[in-house]
Amino acid sequence: MSEFDFDLDHLDFAAAEDSVAATQAAVAAAENEPLFGDDDDECSGGACKI
Repeated sequence: MSEFDFDLDHLDFAAAEDSVAATQAAVAAAENEPLFGDDDDECSGGACKI
């Protein structure tokens, strides 16, 4: 058996699919979160710079 022969019977594809789905859901949720503290609006933290 060479190092490139794989036994696919012991792999848990369902758990891997759930893990990928959870990671994608977390990324999608993070994209919808507002970004606080960015310097684009000059009003970081609610105190506007005048």
